[in-house]
Amino acid sequence: MPRSTLRRELTVAIIVKVAAIFLLYFLFFSPAHRIHVTPADMAAALLEKPRPR
Repeated sequence: MPRSTLRRELTVAIIVKVAAIFLLYFLFFSPAHRIHVTPADMAAALLEKPRPR
């Protein structure tokens, strides 16, 4: 395989993978998908008694 063809294929593969990572981040992990937790909400959750099983 010629060196320039291999370089082109590797470059395209890396670009596609980086684009996929950014797409997954924006679809599932971006700040728009995060739950807003206030200090009062956290305190209430920590002070809540465990539920009996």
